[in-house]
Amino acid sequence: MSFFAKATFVVGASLVASSLSAQDLTVRLGHVTQTSHPFHIGAQMYADKVSELSQGSIKIELYPARQLGDDRQLLEGIQLGTVDMAVISSAIFGGATPLMDSLQLPFLITDYAQLAEAFTSDEGKALLDGLSDIGVAGLGYYEGGQRHFLSKADTVTMIDDFSGLKTRVVPAKLHLDIWQAIGVSPTPVAYGEIYSSLQTGVLDATEINITSVEGEKLYEVADKLTLTGHYFWPGVLAANPGFLDRITEGQRYILIKAAEETIAPQVQAASEQDEAALTILKEQGVEIADFAELDTMRAKVKDVSASYEALDPRIKAFADAQR
Repeated sequence: MSFFAKATFVVGASLVASSLSAQDLTVRLGHVTQTSHPFHIGAQMYADKVSELSQGSIKIELYPARQLGDDRQLLEGIQLGTVDMAVISSAIFGGATPLMDSLQLPFLITDYAQLAEAFTSDEGKALLDGLSDIGVAGLGYYEGGQRHFLSKADTVTMIDDFSGLKTRVVPAKLHLDIWQAIGVSPTPVAYGEIYSSLQTGVLDATEINITSVEGEKLYEVADKLTLTGHYFWPGVLAANPGFLDRITEGQRYILIKAAEETIAPQVQAASEQDEAALTILKEQGVEIADFAELDTMRAKVKDVSASYEALDPRIKAFADAQR
């Protein structure tokens, strides 16, 4: 059972009381995005909720914008115990476990309301449980924003328009498989290098969320956005298990409970941020287009989804629950 799931099996009031009599606790929490990004908003919501529940006795110190390392380094830090907590893009877990790939099977989850339900479902919690096998305590999920397609030279509206485009893809097997099936030339580039890679021509395009286009000012070097909505971009609120074992039971309860109570509000906030960021992009002169052949795009990635669902019954159960 994950630390997140355990929150529903303890007597909260007495544990909170015990935490208030304990020595004050400071927790370092890192993530890779700018402070305008939904991941940071979620981390701030979490810090505020922890402070509220602990009456200020637990302080979450936030380290945004890769101050504690990129996603891969944050995951390693959580496993080694050099990082207390982090919000880590789910795609990065693919090198250690396929479970988090469930969250990004293409076109499986289509809107934010469905996403919030999926994050708090029994099937979603079962995926968090599985992270204990790789030395990670999964407390919950936050959302970074539904993904679309940003390009430099031409607006992409038809399936053939993807052909050969040097497209930034997260260096994760699922994403490489998806975009190879669609027909681009997948080009793994670190998140912090997308701007310069678009600027210098290393990249022709990137699949990305709207708030990152706005927050990282990618519209300065690529100004054609196609609304494909191919998958969402979940982040896992993760903690080092040894750190959670060392603190008091009351403190642990508060960290878990705060995660549980901020998932749905953060997903709603991410949805609202999408709308606000899209307005800003339009004001900046970004060309916004709908993709005309979504059914064809879905057909191209159908076999990819099936192959990942076959990897673990928990992945299949999660996918079936969304249909």
